[in-house]
Amino acid sequence: MKKLITIIFFILACNYAYCQLNTYIPPNGKIWIFKGKPVSIYGSIINEGTIGSNPDAELNFFGKSWKNAITAKLIDESEDGYTGKGGIFRFSGNNPVNGNLGAQTVYCGFSVSANKGISFPNLAIDNKLGLILDDLSDLKVRNNLHFSNGFIFLNGWNLVVGDKQPGTITGYNDKAFVVTGTNIAGGFLYREAISRTSGKVVFPIGTSISNYSPAAIEYKSDTPDDFKARVFDSVYSQAIDGVINKLEYANKTWNIGHLNESSAEVVLYLQHMDKDEGANYAAFRSLSFISRYTDTSWDYISALQFNPITGNLTTGGPLTSSTLHQRLFNEGLDINEYFTKSSFIAGPYSPAIFMYFNAYRNSPYLARLEWATSRELNNDHFEIERRYDKDTAFTTVGSVLSSSINGNSEIFRQYMYDDPNDYEGWTYYRIKSVSKNDRVSYTETRAVPPFLRVEVWPNPNYGQFTVRIKGENSSMIMRIVNVLGQTVRTYDITGETNIQVNDIARGMYVLAFYDKNSGKLIRTHKIVVIDRY
Repeated sequence: MKKLITIIFFILACNYAYCQLNTYIPPNGKIWIFKGKPVSIYGSIINEGTIGSNPDAELNFFGKSWKNAITAKLIDESEDGYTGKGGIFRFSGNNPVNGNLGAQTVYCGFSVSANKGISFPNLAIDNKLGLILDDLSDLKVRNNLHFSNGFIFLNGWNLVVGDKQPGTITGYNDKAFVVTGTNIAGGFLYREAISRTSGKVVFPIGTSISNYSPAAIEYKSDTPDDFKARVFDSVYSQAIDGVINKLEYANKTWNIGHLNESSAEVVLYLQHMDKDEGANYAAFRSLSFISRYTDTSWDYISALQFNPITGNLTTGGPLTSSTLHQRLFNEGLDINEYFTKSSFIAGPYSPAIFMYFNAYRNSPYLARLEWATSRELNNDHFEIERRYDKDTAFTTVGSVLSSSINGNSEIFRQYMYDDPNDYEGWTYYRIKSVSKNDRVSYTETRAVPPFLRVEVWPNPNYGQFTVRIKGENSSMIMRIVNVLGQTVRTYDITGETNIQVNDIARGMYVLAFYDKNSGKLIRTHKIVVIDRY
């Protein structure tokens, strides 16, 4: 064991050492705390010396202010003093000597930007009014940060947990977490050296003591990286600037970053309290997701990767008044990113997700349109749009109301519309879905040919037959196709005509008629060739 000169100022050595006055440890002063011999300090402390601790040793700090000078050291039992477990430094607000002193403050003497300074081996919070980071200093905890009661207020500075490893944070819940503040700018909670083996690493953060909005990271890389997270109120159109949207988002923005550029896969978890949701977002919470700010706007996804669930980023039971989302980023995250939560109602989402759309002619005077949806969101109706080949624009020729209750559906729904159409050329159709708030989406365009009358006689036949075509004035190609899909004859057709076909071998064939200019299939007709005897 290391040889230490133990200098204790104003501390009475007994089973429970204590000090009612302020404590000062000079630059050459050294204190060692042993397991089973808790030390309690009841006044503020200025530490310019060394405080060492064995694993599970306890220092209970009841004072108002803890300040580490640049010469201070908080070492553990390891050879280098910083890679061991060390003892617990507990900040407690229930001062049995001086009464409750309110929120406590700490000047740790660590700098995130310089990545050096003083750090606690372990820290415990047991003050319902919290611990405030003093100005001009970040706070670092090498191993474990434990919440028994209360909060850590970053106050514009940073908190680092872990040292060449993510460390652990325990005891956090919606009444005990790290408060990052409500404003756009502020401090971060850092977790060091997260990698694939770290699993899900939680950042128990919130904007205020009544607003717990944690995040979690799964980093699918074998190369560790340091991650940071903070959360602030409101959702701005340009992430940190622009118009605030209070209706269609969860009214929280998470700022997530990491130290090194990487394309490794990341799973991001974000949790918010339901009370913060905008009215439109709340109505469509089941269709909500994590939205990422990209370039100039918040992004949208076409389908949910994961369904939202009850919040569980807590060491206690599920938080029934909170909702947790997750999203997979296959190509990783940039070194500084912004995220919020949106629902399908917020973006340019289709009022209807179309499964299929078919259009065909079933008589000389009628075209039939059939379509189906897999999901409808705030959908009001469908409009049937038609364009003849001689026209330059679509026109609305009919409408069909949504069959979904209140315009919302998550099940397969089918629709049909018959359009009176005796046009002798090509007709083009599309379906337009229209939401109750005037968002629209379209199907693909389908082409319907003019009604082509095909007469074949005799049919069946002995290899000689006549084909009569009526109702088409444009140029076509007729192909005779066998059951193997091979074209055995090809004929050019212009307008109404009769075609004499001779010497076709026995078998079944399909006459396939194509528009010569577009190559589109217009019509098929089956024929059978039989033996003469």
